[in-house]
Amino acid sequence: MDSKKRSDDDGPTDELLLGGSKPTRRFGRLDPTELLPGRILVVEDDALQGRMMVEAIRRLGEDWKIVHVCTAKDCLTVLESTTFAAVVIDLVLPDASGMDILREIRSRGWGVATVLVTAHGSEQIAVEALRLGVSDYVKKEEGYLDHLTQAVARTVTEYRQRLRKQSSYSRLRVELARRTHGSLLDSFAAPIVHDIKSPLTYITAAGEFLDSGIGRNMEPKQLSRLVLKGARAIRQLVDRLLKFARQEGEERVSLDLATFLAGLVDTESENLELQNVRLTKELCAGPVLVTAGPSSMEQVFLNLIANASECLGICSGGGQIVVALTQEESHAVARVRDSGPGIPPDVLPRLFVPFSTFGKGGRGTGLGLSIIAGIVWEHGGRIAAENLPDGGACFTVRLPLKGHGPVALVLEDESYVQDLMRTHLDALGVRMDLHADGTEVLAKLDGGKWDIVILDLRTPGASGVEVLEAMVKRRPDLMNRTMVVSGGLEDRTLQELVLTHPVPCLPKPYTVEEFNDVVLFLLRASSSR
Repeated sequence: MDSKKRSDDDGPTDELLLGGSKPTRRFGRLDPTELLPGRILVVEDDALQGRMMVEAIRRLGEDWKIVHVCTAKDCLTVLESTTFAAVVIDLVLPDASGMDILREIRSRGWGVATVLVTAHGSEQIAVEALRLGVSDYVKKEEGYLDHLTQAVARTVTEYRQRLRKQSSYSRLRVELARRTHGSLLDSFAAPIVHDIKSPLTYITAAGEFLDSGIGRNMEPKQLSRLVLKGARAIRQLVDRLLKFARQEGEERVSLDLATFLAGLVDTESENLELQNVRLTKELCAGPVLVTAGPSSMEQVFLNLIANASECLGICSGGGQIVVALTQEESHAVARVRDSGPGIPPDVLPRLFVPFSTFGKGGRGTGLGLSIIAGIVWEHGGRIAAENLPDGGACFTVRLPLKGHGPVALVLEDESYVQDLMRTHLDALGVRMDLHADGTEVLAKLDGGKWDIVILDLRTPGASGVEVLEAMVKRRPDLMNRTMVVSGGLEDRTLQELVLTHPVPCLPKPYTVEEFNDVVLFLLRASSSR
Protein backbone atom coordinates (compact mmCIF):
# COMPACT_ATOMS: atom_id res chain seq x y z
CA MET A 1 0.00 0.00 0.00
CA ASP A 2 1.47 3.36 -0.98
CA SER A 3 2.21 5.39 2.15
CA LYS A 4 1.86 8.76 0.36
CA LYS A 5 -0.79 10.85 2.15
CA ARG A 6 -3.07 13.64 0.97
CA SER A 7 -3.39 16.79 3.05
CA ASP A 8 -6.75 17.65 4.59
CA ASP A 9 -6.95 20.64 2.22
CA ASP A 10 -6.97 18.40 -0.84
CA GLY A 11 -10.51 18.11 -2.18
CA PRO A 12 -12.04 15.16 -3.96
CA THR A 13 -11.36 14.86 -7.67
CA ASP A 14 -14.18 14.38 -10.18
CA GLU A 15 -13.49 12.25 -13.25
CA LEU A 16 -16.13 12.16 -15.99
CA LEU A 17 -16.22 8.75 -17.60
CA LEU A 18 -15.12 8.61 -21.21
CA GLY A 19 -15.87 4.96 -21.97
CA GLY A 20 -18.38 3.59 -24.46
CA SER A 21 -22.07 4.34 -24.13
CA LYS A 22 -22.75 0.70 -23.24
CA PRO A 23 -20.87 -1.61 -20.87
CA THR A 24 -18.17 -3.60 -22.64
CA ARG A 25 -18.31 -6.63 -20.35
CA ARG A 26 -20.93 -9.18 -19.45
CA PHE A 27 -22.03 -9.30 -15.83
CA GLY A 28 -23.52 -12.76 -15.30
CA ARG A 29 -27.29 -12.65 -15.76
CA LEU A 30 -27.49 -8.88 -15.43
CA ASP A 31 -28.60 -6.95 -18.48
CA PRO A 32 -25.87 -4.32 -18.92
CA THR A 33 -28.17 -2.11 -20.99
CA GLU A 34 -30.18 -1.55 -17.79
CA LEU A 35 -27.18 -0.05 -15.99
CA LEU A 36 -28.29 3.56 -16.21
CA PRO A 37 -25.65 6.20 -15.40
CA GLY A 38 -24.82 6.95 -11.79
CA ARG A 39 -22.13 8.31 -9.49
CA ILE A 40 -19.50 6.08 -7.90
CA LEU A 41 -17.28 7.12 -4.99
CA VAL A 42 -13.87 5.39 -4.85
CA VAL A 43 -11.98 5.59 -1.53
CA GLU A 44 -8.37 4.50 -2.13
CA ASP A 45 -5.22 6.24 -0.82
CA ASP A 46 -2.84 4.55 -3.26
CA ALA A 47 -2.76 6.84 -6.30
CA LEU A 48 -1.92 4.09 -8.81
CA GLN A 49 -4.51 1.66 -7.45
CA GLY A 50 -7.08 4.47 -7.41
CA ARG A 51 -6.48 5.29 -11.08
CA MET A 52 -6.71 1.61 -12.02
CA MET A 53 -10.05 1.27 -10.19
CA VAL A 54 -11.39 4.36 -11.92
CA GLU A 55 -10.34 3.07 -15.34
CA ALA A 56 -11.93 -0.32 -14.64
CA ILE A 57 -15.25 1.19 -13.57
CA ARG A 58 -15.17 3.42 -16.66
CA ARG A 59 -16.17 0.38 -18.68
CA LEU A 60 -19.73 0.76 -17.42
CA GLY A 61 -20.41 3.65 -19.79
CA GLU A 62 -19.65 7.20 -20.82
CA ASP A 63 -22.28 8.90 -18.64
CA TRP A 64 -21.09 7.50 -15.33
CA LYS A 65 -19.24 9.86 -13.02
CA ILE A 66 -16.55 8.84 -10.57
CA VAL A 67 -15.34 10.78 -7.54
CA HIS A 68 -12.00 9.60 -6.14
CA VAL A 69 -10.91 10.48 -2.60
CA CYS A 70 -7.97 9.22 -0.54
CA THR A 71 -9.09 9.45 3.08
CA ALA A 72 -12.00 8.39 5.27
CA LYS A 73 -12.53 12.03 6.24
CA ASP A 74 -12.96 13.09 2.60
CA CYS A 75 -15.27 10.14 2.02
CA LEU A 76 -17.65 11.12 4.83
CA THR A 77 -17.52 14.79 3.85
CA VAL A 78 -18.54 14.00 0.29
CA LEU A 79 -21.27 11.58 1.39
CA GLU A 80 -22.83 14.29 3.57
CA SER A 81 -23.62 16.42 0.53
CA THR A 82 -23.82 14.11 -2.49
CA THR A 83 -25.75 10.97 -3.37
CA PHE A 84 -23.89 8.03 -4.90
CA ALA A 85 -25.05 4.81 -6.51
CA ALA A 86 -22.22 2.94 -4.75
CA VAL A 87 -19.08 3.50 -2.68
CA VAL A 88 -15.94 1.40 -3.30
CA ILE A 89 -13.88 1.40 -0.08
CA ASP A 90 -10.33 0.16 0.48
CA LEU A 91 -9.95 -1.59 3.83
CA VAL A 92 -6.72 0.18 4.87
CA LEU A 93 -6.66 3.98 4.77
CA PRO A 94 -4.28 6.50 6.37
CA ASP A 95 -6.77 8.00 8.84
CA ALA A 96 -9.21 5.14 9.47
CA SER A 97 -10.15 1.69 8.25
CA GLY A 98 -12.75 0.80 5.66
CA MET A 99 -14.65 -0.90 8.48
CA ASP A 100 -14.84 2.43 10.31
CA ILE A 101 -16.43 3.99 7.23
CA LEU A 102 -18.96 1.16 7.01
CA ARG A 103 -19.85 1.63 10.69
CA GLU A 104 -20.27 5.38 10.23
CA ILE A 105 -22.45 4.94 7.14
CA ARG A 106 -24.61 2.50 9.06
CA SER A 107 -24.86 4.69 12.19
CA ARG A 108 -25.94 7.71 10.15
CA GLY A 109 -28.61 5.71 8.37
CA TRP A 110 -27.26 6.52 4.91
CA GLY A 111 -28.78 4.23 2.33
CA VAL A 112 -25.86 3.67 0.00
CA ALA A 113 -24.48 0.47 -1.55
CA THR A 114 -20.90 -0.38 -0.61
CA VAL A 115 -18.14 -2.59 -2.01
CA LEU A 116 -15.16 -3.39 0.22
CA VAL A 117 -11.76 -3.94 -1.45
CA THR A 118 -8.75 -5.30 0.43
CA ALA A 119 -5.41 -7.03 -0.01
CA HIS A 120 -5.70 -8.45 3.51
CA GLY A 121 -8.77 -10.60 3.12
CA SER A 122 -9.88 -13.12 5.69
CA GLU A 123 -13.07 -14.92 6.58
CA GLN A 124 -13.36 -12.85 9.76
CA ILE A 125 -13.13 -9.57 7.82
CA ALA A 126 -15.67 -10.77 5.28
CA VAL A 127 -18.16 -11.79 7.99
CA GLU A 128 -17.75 -8.47 9.83
CA ALA A 129 -18.16 -6.51 6.57
CA LEU A 130 -21.36 -8.38 5.72
CA ARG A 131 -22.65 -7.73 9.25
CA LEU A 132 -22.09 -4.01 8.65
CA GLY A 133 -24.16 -4.17 5.48
CA VAL A 134 -21.50 -4.27 2.76
CA SER A 135 -22.99 -5.20 -0.61
CA ASP A 136 -19.96 -7.01 -2.02
CA TYR A 137 -16.41 -7.97 -1.07
CA VAL A 138 -13.47 -8.02 -3.51
CA LYS A 139 -10.00 -9.30 -2.64
CA LYS A 140 -7.03 -7.62 -4.32
CA GLU A 141 -5.44 -10.40 -6.29
CA GLU A 142 -4.63 -11.07 -9.92
CA GLY A 143 -7.56 -10.01 -12.12
CA TYR A 144 -9.36 -8.30 -9.25
CA LEU A 145 -10.25 -5.24 -11.36
CA ASP A 146 -12.54 -7.36 -13.54
CA HIS A 147 -14.20 -8.70 -10.40
CA LEU A 148 -14.50 -5.15 -9.08
CA THR A 149 -16.29 -3.95 -12.22
CA GLN A 150 -18.70 -6.87 -12.02
CA ALA A 151 -19.27 -6.23 -8.32
CA VAL A 152 -20.05 -2.54 -8.92
CA ALA A 153 -22.44 -3.37 -11.76
CA ARG A 154 -24.21 -6.04 -9.73
CA THR A 155 -24.32 -3.92 -6.57
CA VAL A 156 -25.73 -0.85 -8.29
CA THR A 157 -28.40 -2.87 -10.09
CA GLU A 158 -29.49 -4.77 -6.97
CA TYR A 159 -29.42 -1.62 -4.85
CA ARG A 160 -31.62 0.26 -7.30
CA GLN A 161 -34.06 -2.62 -7.41
CA ARG A 162 -34.22 -2.57 -3.62
CA LEU A 163 -34.74 1.19 -3.60
CA ARG A 164 -37.61 0.86 -6.01
CA LYS A 165 -39.25 -1.72 -3.77
CA GLN A 166 -38.69 0.39 -0.66
CA SER A 167 -40.12 3.45 -2.38
CA SER A 168 -43.15 1.57 -3.66
CA TYR A 169 -45.39 3.46 -1.25
CA SER A 170 -44.16 6.69 -2.77
CA ARG A 171 -45.29 5.65 -6.20
CA LEU A 172 -48.50 4.18 -4.84
CA ARG A 173 -50.20 7.56 -5.08
CA VAL A 174 -49.77 7.48 -8.84
CA GLU A 175 -50.42 3.76 -9.21
CA LEU A 176 -53.38 3.84 -6.84
CA ALA A 177 -55.11 6.38 -9.03
CA ARG A 178 -54.62 4.11 -12.02
CA ARG A 179 -55.87 1.04 -10.20
CA THR A 180 -58.82 2.97 -8.83
CA HIS A 181 -59.66 3.94 -12.38
CA GLY A 182 -59.42 0.30 -13.38
CA SER A 183 -61.70 -0.92 -10.61
CA LEU A 184 -64.17 1.83 -11.29
CA LEU A 185 -64.39 0.76 -14.91
CA ASP A 186 -66.19 -2.38 -13.76
CA SER A 187 -68.98 -0.28 -12.27
CA PHE A 188 -70.21 1.35 -15.44
CA ALA A 189 -70.43 -1.42 -18.05
CA ALA A 190 -74.13 -0.70 -18.59
CA PRO A 191 -73.65 3.01 -19.41
CA ILE A 192 -70.88 2.11 -21.85
CA VAL A 193 -73.09 -0.41 -23.60
CA HIS A 194 -75.78 2.24 -23.82
CA ASP A 195 -73.39 4.82 -25.26
CA ILE A 196 -72.10 2.39 -27.87
CA LYS A 197 -75.58 1.24 -28.89
CA SER A 198 -76.72 4.75 -29.76
CA PRO A 199 -74.09 5.45 -32.46
CA LEU A 200 -74.36 1.86 -33.65
CA THR A 201 -77.99 2.64 -34.40
CA TYR A 202 -76.90 5.34 -36.87
CA ILE A 203 -74.46 3.01 -38.58
CA THR A 204 -76.85 0.04 -38.72
CA ALA A 205 -79.77 2.13 -39.97
CA ALA A 206 -77.72 3.73 -42.73
CA GLY A 207 -76.38 0.34 -43.81
CA GLU A 208 -79.87 -1.20 -43.91
CA PHE A 209 -81.21 1.76 -45.92
CA LEU A 210 -78.48 1.29 -48.50
CA ASP A 211 -78.86 -2.50 -48.58
CA SER A 212 -82.66 -2.65 -48.84
CA GLY A 213 -83.28 0.46 -50.87
CA ILE A 214 -85.60 1.84 -48.18
CA GLY A 215 -83.52 4.98 -48.03
CA ARG A 216 -83.51 5.63 -51.78
CA ASN A 217 -85.14 9.02 -51.16
CA MET A 218 -82.17 10.03 -49.00
CA GLU A 219 -79.03 11.46 -50.51
CA PRO A 220 -75.99 9.16 -50.24
CA LYS A 221 -74.18 12.01 -48.52
CA GLN A 222 -76.80 12.03 -45.76
CA LEU A 223 -76.39 8.30 -45.19
CA SER A 224 -72.60 8.55 -45.19
CA ARG A 225 -72.82 11.33 -42.60
CA LEU A 226 -74.90 9.08 -40.37
CA VAL A 227 -72.25 6.37 -40.62
CA LEU A 228 -69.44 8.83 -39.94
CA LYS A 229 -71.31 10.35 -37.03
CA GLY A 230 -71.81 6.96 -35.38
CA ALA A 231 -68.25 5.82 -36.03
CA ARG A 232 -66.86 9.09 -34.69
CA ALA A 233 -68.95 8.79 -31.52
CA ILE A 234 -67.70 5.25 -30.87
CA ARG A 235 -64.12 6.25 -31.56
CA GLN A 236 -64.35 9.15 -29.13
CA LEU A 237 -65.83 6.88 -26.46
CA VAL A 238 -63.04 4.33 -26.90
CA ASP A 239 -60.42 7.09 -26.84
CA ARG A 240 -61.89 8.45 -23.61
CA LEU A 241 -61.88 5.01 -21.99
CA LEU A 242 -58.27 4.36 -22.98
CA LYS A 243 -57.22 7.77 -21.78
CA PHE A 244 -58.98 7.23 -18.47
CA ALA A 245 -57.63 3.71 -17.97
CA ARG A 246 -54.01 4.37 -18.91
CA GLN A 247 -53.59 8.13 -18.50
CA GLU A 248 -51.32 8.08 -21.53
CA GLY A 249 -48.84 10.88 -22.05
CA GLU A 250 -48.30 12.91 -25.20
CA GLU A 251 -45.46 15.03 -26.50
CA ARG A 252 -46.19 18.69 -25.98
CA VAL A 253 -45.46 21.31 -28.60
CA SER A 254 -45.82 25.05 -29.10
CA LEU A 255 -49.45 25.30 -30.18
CA ASP A 256 -51.25 28.36 -31.59
CA LEU A 257 -54.59 28.00 -29.85
CA ALA A 258 -56.27 30.55 -32.13
CA THR A 259 -55.43 28.65 -35.31
CA PHE A 260 -56.14 25.33 -33.60
CA LEU A 261 -59.64 26.32 -32.44
CA ALA A 262 -60.47 27.95 -35.77
CA GLY A 263 -59.75 24.70 -37.60
CA LEU A 264 -61.66 22.67 -35.03
CA VAL A 265 -64.78 24.85 -35.31
CA ASP A 266 -64.68 24.83 -39.11
CA THR A 267 -64.48 21.02 -39.14
CA GLU A 268 -67.21 20.39 -36.57
CA SER A 269 -69.68 23.05 -37.70
CA GLU A 270 -70.69 21.08 -40.80
CA ASN A 271 -71.35 17.94 -38.76
CA LEU A 272 -73.49 19.83 -36.24
CA GLU A 273 -75.71 21.32 -38.92
CA LEU A 274 -77.42 17.93 -39.20
CA GLN A 275 -78.49 18.32 -35.57
CA ASN A 276 -79.81 21.84 -36.14
CA VAL A 277 -76.94 23.22 -34.06
CA ARG A 278 -75.02 26.29 -35.23
CA LEU A 279 -71.36 26.36 -34.18
CA THR A 280 -69.54 29.70 -34.47
CA LYS A 281 -66.29 31.20 -33.25
CA GLU A 282 -65.19 34.46 -31.63
CA LEU A 283 -61.41 34.25 -31.61
CA CYS A 284 -58.86 36.95 -30.91
CA ALA A 285 -56.07 37.51 -33.40
CA GLY A 286 -53.26 35.00 -33.10
CA PRO A 287 -50.84 33.68 -32.44
CA VAL A 288 -51.91 32.62 -28.95
CA LEU A 289 -49.14 30.19 -28.06
CA VAL A 290 -49.42 27.53 -25.36
CA THR A 291 -47.30 24.46 -24.61
CA ALA A 292 -49.70 21.57 -25.06
CA GLY A 293 -50.41 18.20 -26.61
CA PRO A 294 -52.53 18.73 -29.77
CA SER A 295 -54.50 15.51 -29.30
CA SER A 296 -55.17 16.38 -25.68
CA MET A 297 -56.45 19.83 -26.60
CA GLU A 298 -58.61 18.32 -29.32
CA GLN A 299 -60.08 15.96 -26.76
CA VAL A 300 -60.85 18.81 -24.36
CA PHE A 301 -62.66 21.05 -26.81
CA LEU A 302 -64.38 18.31 -28.83
CA ASN A 303 -65.79 16.97 -25.59
CA LEU A 304 -67.12 20.37 -24.53
CA ILE A 305 -68.66 20.95 -27.96
CA ALA A 306 -70.16 17.44 -28.06
CA ASN A 307 -71.69 17.84 -24.59
CA ALA A 308 -73.21 21.17 -25.54
CA SER A 309 -74.62 19.88 -28.84
CA GLU A 310 -76.10 16.79 -27.17
CA CYS A 311 -77.77 18.94 -24.54
CA LEU A 312 -79.17 21.28 -27.20
CA GLY A 313 -80.46 18.36 -29.25
CA ILE A 314 -82.19 16.69 -26.30
CA CYS A 315 -83.58 19.75 -24.54
CA SER A 316 -84.13 22.35 -27.25
CA GLY A 317 -84.13 20.56 -30.58
CA GLY A 318 -81.17 22.68 -31.66
CA GLY A 319 -79.49 25.96 -30.82
CA GLN A 320 -76.16 27.75 -30.91
CA ILE A 321 -72.67 27.04 -29.58
CA VAL A 322 -69.96 29.69 -29.52
CA VAL A 323 -66.25 28.97 -29.08
CA ALA A 324 -64.47 32.13 -27.90
CA LEU A 325 -60.80 32.85 -27.23
CA THR A 326 -59.15 35.81 -25.53
CA GLN A 327 -55.58 36.43 -24.41
CA GLU A 328 -54.73 37.79 -20.99
CA GLU A 329 -51.33 38.77 -19.65
CA SER A 330 -50.18 35.24 -18.89
CA HIS A 331 -53.08 33.00 -19.93
CA ALA A 332 -55.13 31.98 -22.93
CA VAL A 333 -58.80 31.91 -21.97
CA ALA A 334 -61.11 29.74 -24.08
CA ARG A 335 -64.85 29.60 -23.51
CA VAL A 336 -67.46 27.23 -24.91
CA ARG A 337 -70.97 28.58 -24.31
CA ASP A 338 -74.35 27.39 -25.53
CA SER A 339 -77.95 28.55 -25.70
CA GLY A 340 -79.34 25.53 -23.84
CA PRO A 341 -81.11 25.24 -20.49
CA GLY A 342 -77.92 25.36 -18.43
CA ILE A 343 -76.55 23.00 -15.79
CA PRO A 344 -78.68 21.94 -12.81
CA PRO A 345 -77.40 23.83 -9.73
CA ASP A 346 -77.04 20.64 -7.71
CA VAL A 347 -74.77 19.18 -10.42
CA LEU A 348 -72.31 22.09 -10.69
CA PRO A 349 -70.24 21.18 -7.57
CA ARG A 350 -69.63 17.60 -8.79
CA LEU A 351 -69.42 18.30 -12.50
CA PHE A 352 -65.79 17.18 -12.86
CA VAL A 353 -66.06 14.16 -10.52
CA PRO A 354 -65.76 10.79 -12.35
CA PHE A 355 -69.07 9.05 -13.12
CA SER A 356 -71.19 12.10 -12.33
CA THR A 357 -73.97 12.18 -14.92
CA PHE A 358 -76.86 14.54 -15.42
CA GLY A 359 -79.53 15.34 -17.95
CA LYS A 360 -82.39 13.16 -19.02
CA GLY A 361 -81.91 9.68 -17.59
CA GLY A 362 -78.35 10.45 -16.50
CA ARG A 363 -76.98 9.77 -19.97
CA GLY A 364 -73.34 8.99 -20.54
CA THR A 365 -70.57 7.39 -18.51
CA GLY A 366 -69.72 10.50 -16.54
CA LEU A 367 -66.07 10.22 -17.61
CA GLY A 368 -65.70 12.91 -20.23
CA LEU A 369 -65.59 16.01 -18.04
CA SER A 370 -63.45 14.25 -15.44
CA ILE A 371 -60.89 13.34 -18.09
CA ILE A 372 -60.71 16.75 -19.71
CA ALA A 373 -60.42 18.42 -16.31
CA GLY A 374 -57.41 16.18 -15.63
CA ILE A 375 -55.89 17.12 -18.98
CA VAL A 376 -56.30 20.83 -18.29
CA TRP A 377 -54.84 20.47 -14.79
CA GLU A 378 -51.85 18.54 -16.12
CA HIS A 379 -51.18 21.47 -18.44
CA GLY A 380 -51.09 23.80 -15.45
CA GLY A 381 -54.49 25.23 -16.38
CA ARG A 382 -57.90 25.64 -14.79
CA ILE A 383 -61.38 24.69 -15.92
CA ALA A 384 -64.70 25.98 -14.59
CA ALA A 385 -68.38 25.89 -15.49
CA GLU A 386 -71.20 28.35 -14.87
CA ASN A 387 -74.73 29.16 -15.94
CA LEU A 388 -75.12 32.38 -17.92
CA PRO A 389 -77.53 35.09 -16.74
CA ASP A 390 -79.42 35.02 -20.06
CA GLY A 391 -79.56 31.23 -20.17
CA GLY A 392 -77.22 28.51 -21.31
CA ALA A 393 -73.99 27.17 -19.87
CA CYS A 394 -70.40 28.30 -20.27
CA PHE A 395 -67.22 26.28 -19.75
CA THR A 396 -64.03 28.30 -19.29
CA VAL A 397 -60.58 26.81 -19.88
CA ARG A 398 -57.57 28.85 -18.76
CA LEU A 399 -54.19 27.67 -20.06
CA PRO A 400 -50.83 29.33 -19.32
CA LEU A 401 -49.26 31.02 -22.31
CA LYS A 402 -45.94 29.65 -23.52
CA GLY A 403 -43.25 30.76 -21.10
CA HIS A 404 -45.80 31.37 -18.35
CA GLY A 405 -46.40 27.77 -17.30
CA PRO A 406 -46.39 26.30 -13.79
CA VAL A 407 -43.31 26.88 -11.63
CA ALA A 408 -41.38 24.02 -10.02
CA LEU A 409 -39.11 24.67 -7.06
CA VAL A 410 -36.15 22.35 -7.66
CA LEU A 411 -33.45 21.62 -5.08
CA GLU A 412 -30.67 19.73 -6.88
CA ASP A 413 -26.91 20.30 -6.77
CA GLU A 414 -25.64 17.91 -9.46
CA SER A 415 -25.27 19.79 -12.74
CA TYR A 416 -26.05 16.89 -15.06
CA VAL A 417 -29.22 16.05 -13.11
CA GLN A 418 -30.18 19.74 -13.24
CA ASP A 419 -29.86 19.62 -17.02
CA LEU A 420 -31.98 16.46 -17.24
CA MET A 421 -34.71 17.93 -15.06
CA ARG A 422 -34.70 21.16 -17.05
CA THR A 423 -35.18 19.17 -20.26
CA HIS A 424 -38.02 17.07 -18.80
CA LEU A 425 -39.81 20.05 -17.25
CA ASP A 426 -39.40 22.24 -20.34
CA ALA A 427 -41.07 19.52 -22.39
CA LEU A 428 -44.07 19.74 -20.05
CA GLY A 429 -44.16 23.54 -20.15
CA VAL A 430 -43.01 23.80 -16.53
CA ARG A 431 -40.61 26.55 -15.47
CA MET A 432 -37.82 25.75 -13.02
CA ASP A 433 -36.80 27.78 -9.96
CA LEU A 434 -33.48 26.03 -9.39
CA HIS A 435 -31.42 25.98 -6.20
CA ALA A 436 -28.33 23.91 -5.39
CA ASP A 437 -28.25 24.83 -1.69
CA GLY A 438 -31.11 24.02 0.67
CA THR A 439 -30.32 27.10 2.75
CA GLU A 440 -31.48 29.29 -0.14
CA VAL A 441 -34.80 27.44 -0.24
CA LEU A 442 -35.35 27.84 3.50
CA ALA A 443 -34.72 31.58 3.20
CA LYS A 444 -37.52 32.06 0.65
CA LEU A 445 -39.84 29.26 1.80
CA ASP A 446 -42.46 31.39 3.57
CA GLY A 447 -43.21 33.70 0.65
CA GLY A 448 -42.39 31.41 -2.26
CA LYS A 449 -45.02 30.84 -4.94
CA TRP A 450 -44.55 27.45 -6.56
CA ASP A 451 -46.92 25.01 -8.19
CA ILE A 452 -44.84 21.91 -7.44
CA VAL A 453 -41.69 21.12 -5.44
CA ILE A 454 -38.88 18.67 -6.33
CA LEU A 455 -36.27 17.98 -3.64
CA ASP A 456 -32.99 16.09 -3.71
CA LEU A 457 -32.15 14.69 -0.27
CA ARG A 458 -28.48 15.56 0.03
CA THR A 459 -27.41 19.03 -0.99
CA PRO A 460 -24.90 21.58 0.32
CA GLY A 461 -26.13 23.70 3.20
CA ALA A 462 -29.53 22.50 4.33
CA SER A 463 -30.49 19.08 2.97
CA GLY A 464 -33.69 18.18 1.18
CA VAL A 465 -34.86 16.39 4.31
CA GLU A 466 -34.38 19.58 6.35
CA VAL A 467 -36.35 21.53 3.75
CA LEU A 468 -39.09 18.90 3.90
CA GLU A 469 -39.22 19.15 7.70
CA ALA A 470 -39.50 22.94 7.43
CA MET A 471 -42.29 22.63 4.86
CA VAL A 472 -44.33 20.48 7.25
CA LYS A 473 -44.24 23.29 9.82
CA ARG A 474 -44.17 26.43 7.66
CA ARG A 475 -45.73 25.48 4.31
CA PRO A 476 -48.04 22.47 4.77
CA ASP A 477 -49.95 23.63 1.68
CA LEU A 478 -47.01 22.47 -0.45
CA MET A 479 -46.85 18.93 0.88
CA ASN A 480 -49.37 17.40 -1.55
CA ARG A 481 -47.43 18.99 -4.42
CA THR A 482 -43.96 17.79 -3.42
CA MET A 483 -41.78 14.93 -4.61
CA VAL A 484 -38.41 13.64 -3.43
CA VAL A 485 -35.81 12.47 -5.96
CA SER A 486 -32.71 10.78 -4.60
CA GLY A 487 -30.49 7.75 -4.55
CA GLY A 488 -30.65 7.69 -0.75
CA LEU A 489 -34.29 7.04 0.04
CA GLU A 490 -33.37 4.93 3.07
CA ASP A 491 -32.76 8.09 5.11
CA ARG A 492 -34.38 7.48 8.50
CA THR A 493 -35.72 11.02 8.94
CA LEU A 494 -37.32 10.86 5.50
CA GLN A 495 -38.94 7.52 6.27
CA GLU A 496 -40.41 8.92 9.49
CA LEU A 497 -41.71 12.00 7.65
CA VAL A 498 -43.29 9.93 4.90
CA LEU A 499 -45.24 7.91 7.45
CA THR A 500 -47.19 11.01 8.52
CA HIS A 501 -46.81 13.19 5.42
CA PRO A 502 -46.64 10.86 2.40
CA VAL A 503 -44.91 12.35 -0.61
CA PRO A 504 -43.90 10.63 -3.87
CA CYS A 505 -40.26 9.49 -3.78
CA LEU A 506 -38.35 8.50 -6.92
CA PRO A 507 -35.06 6.64 -6.63
CA LYS A 508 -32.26 7.72 -8.95
CA PRO A 509 -31.93 6.77 -11.70
CA TYR A 510 -35.49 7.13 -12.90
CA THR A 511 -37.01 6.90 -16.35
CA VAL A 512 -38.55 9.86 -18.14
CA GLU A 513 -41.92 8.12 -17.89
CA GLU A 514 -41.61 7.71 -14.11
CA PHE A 515 -40.57 11.32 -13.64
CA ASN A 516 -43.33 12.66 -15.89
CA ASP A 517 -45.95 10.48 -14.17
CA VAL A 518 -45.25 12.03 -10.79
CA VAL A 519 -44.87 15.59 -12.14
CA LEU A 520 -48.24 15.34 -13.91
CA PHE A 521 -49.76 13.89 -10.75
CA LEU A 522 -48.47 16.89 -8.77
CA LEU A 523 -49.71 19.33 -11.40
CA ARG A 524 -53.17 17.81 -11.09
CA ALA A 525 -53.03 18.27 -7.33
CA SER A 526 -51.86 21.86 -7.74
CA SER A 527 -54.30 23.01 -10.41
CA SER A 528 -57.35 21.26 -8.96
CA ARG A 529 -57.09 23.13 -5.64
